[in-house]
Amino acid sequence: MGVGEEILSNASIDAPSVLPIAEAKVIKNVPQYSELVDDDANYLYAAAICMVAAMLAPSMAARIKKSKKDFDWSIENQIVDWQVVSIALVDEAFEHIGLIEDGGSAQSTIPVFGVSGPTRLIDSHRAR
Repeated sequence: MGVGEEILSNASIDAPSVLPIAEAKVIKNVPQYSELVDDDANYLYAAAICMVAAMLAPSMAARIKKSKKDFDWSIENQIVDWQVVSIALVDEAFEHIGLIEDGGSAQSTIPVFGVSGPTRLIDSHRAR
């Protein structure tokens, strides 16, 4: 999330309502998770991190102070829509899950369609 432990503590990350739930969401989508090695294990780890961050993102507005002021300076943080960030992190988690190979072939969670050129149109004009 790009913040220090003073804003987001390890206890908040390890909370029973965050870490175990995020891991379970990822594991449910990767049934062979215990057998993964090399890059696939790294993708699983990255997906779990994204899912934890996605679960914590909505609470960041309350955790991060809007501004800091002193007698001779002031800093104001930019406004972030943490709900949008959360959705993007969930999408990123599933992108990592999609990179995990299943039995030697890429996991087919999202169908891929190829579109060929306008060959029928050209052939129909030739036939005239």
